[in-house]
Amino acid sequence: MKGLTGLISTFQQRWRQLPAEGRSMIIVGILATGVGFAAVGFHALVEHIHHYTIGALHDVDPLWFVIGSLISVVGASLLATFIVAKVSPAAAGGGVLPTKRAFWRDFGFMEARTAIAKFFASAITLGGGVSMGPEGPAVQMGAAGMSAAAGAAGVAKQKRRLYCSGGAAAALAAVFNAPLAAIAFVLEEVIGDLGSKLVGGILLAAVVGALVAHAVIGPQPAFQIANLQDPTWLGVALCPIVAVVASLGGVAFQKASLAVRGRMKTLQRVPAWCRPTIGALGTWVFGCTAFFITGHTGVFGIGYTDVTAAIGGDLVWTTALILALAKLVATFLAVGSGGCGGIFAPSFFLGAMFGGAVAGLANLFLPLTDSDVSMLVISGMCAGFVAVIRTPITCILLIFEVTHQFVIVPFLLLATLVSRVVSRRLEKEDLYEAMMHQDGENPHHVLPPRDFRKWRQMPVGSLATFRPVVATDLSSDGLKALLASQRHQCFPVQGPDGGVTGLLTRNEAEHAIATGQAPKLEPAVWVDAEQSLARAQNLLIESPAGFLCLGNAEQKRLAGVFTLHDLLRGQEALVAEE
Repeated sequence: MKGLTGLISTFQQRWRQLPAEGRSMIIVGILATGVGFAAVGFHALVEHIHHYTIGALHDVDPLWFVIGSLISVVGASLLATFIVAKVSPAAAGGGVLPTKRAFWRDFGFMEARTAIAKFFASAITLGGGVSMGPEGPAVQMGAAGMSAAAGAAGVAKQKRRLYCSGGAAAALAAVFNAPLAAIAFVLEEVIGDLGSKLVGGILLAAVVGALVAHAVIGPQPAFQIANLQDPTWLGVALCPIVAVVASLGGVAFQKASLAVRGRMKTLQRVPAWCRPTIGALGTWVFGCTAFFITGHTGVFGIGYTDVTAAIGGDLVWTTALILALAKLVATFLAVGSGGCGGIFAPSFFLGAMFGGAVAGLANLFLPLTDSDVSMLVISGMCAGFVAVIRTPITCILLIFEVTHQFVIVPFLLLATLVSRVVSRRLEKEDLYEAMMHQDGENPHHVLPPRDFRKWRQMPVGSLATFRPVVATDLSSDGLKALLASQRHQCFPVQGPDGGVTGLLTRNEAEHAIATGQAPKLEPAVWVDAEQSLARAQNLLIESPAGFLCLGNAEQKRLAGVFTLHDLLRGQEALVAEE
């Protein structure tokens, strides 16, 4: 027993001797392992439920398919809504947007019950057949689980951003078996800064999540297709056309989702718990319609089987077009009504089907190779994704990782370029930012400007006030005159020699006037005009008066002042410029 106690004591001593960054990386690695297993389990649960619901109904009598699919989709939606309402309302919806809000508003603080509710509610929703995707739930589930676990390990609430972003990356990497795309997505979409100082922890978490996926399910890509050969000039020429069509489909999806979402907010007579069921019913109606016309069930659930078939050239163009249109309506109803799922998979599905429709139609008149058709379908996936989510680096890396086909990269670059041009002309914001505006929030007030890193590196002198009001007469009459003529809350006090002797707050001046006593001065905190805003922000927090003096601290000669109001005015000006 004494030996065990000594061992624990030695471990604790050596643990405390480690640098703070080293301890954080160890915690990230351990927690990311748990998140990776949870994400793999989540995906397996989705597949298991789908196999015994929509998958089992594929070959039954048509009447039983209609009845069974209705019970599956509506029942899954109602059960998932019940779980969210009872366990954690924060788990409602897609998952990416709440994670972004938590990262910036709450320093990455998220609750464990959010991860639990998201795990089961989303698995039931997707497995039961509602037309949504697994990536949003994975992001929120991983972020919430790792943030809560870090809290249990003693990490303060205001230091959870590393664990929130790392959990999102680990879960996304495990679900898609795509660590590079997971890193890029968290940096591009959640943080909004590819140069974030958190990149080391995010990289570690994503690698650990992917290794867990490799250990459990193997290294195979999500879409297993035959090796593609170099495209012909016909395939290259058709790529921009496919990208335009898929981009238009993505923009239509975004606009319709926002329209339905806005309409749902006005339906006061419909209980909130019932609204996702409206989207589920849409999936059932259009999923059944597409199934009876085409014999495919891709409108239900994630739909990766039909995407793989489209990449392999196994869908005729009419089938691909019907599936695309049915999936479009089913998904914007599900997303707009607040279903518990993501938008990656539907965006991929829509792009793939629109690409397959264009490629299949063109193949009736042009001698396209099988590789041309496959690459056009994949180009459609890329264009559809970028039109909705606007994270091109993530998209290119993700499609490359889920197909393991290097030859498609030029097609992806071309499709991304076309999609960005088309989508930006028709819709200036991505779906996540548009949702924030619809909720009455300005994304720039919640999220930092895209060049936040440069902002923090600006010199203090660029925002400081160089004509400060100073106090020289601390008599009762002098203080009364000062307060009557100025509205400032703090004044540097200048001595007879011109040096600053301290800071006088308005409250202290009023107290001195009321009691007839000499005012008590706060110590002055100095900052050089060439120092960064990042340094100034830290000094403002440390300063008792929230007030900085610019100049030489040794000579105590005042050149200007820097206050919280100066900082906020500068930020507002930057936001307006953005």
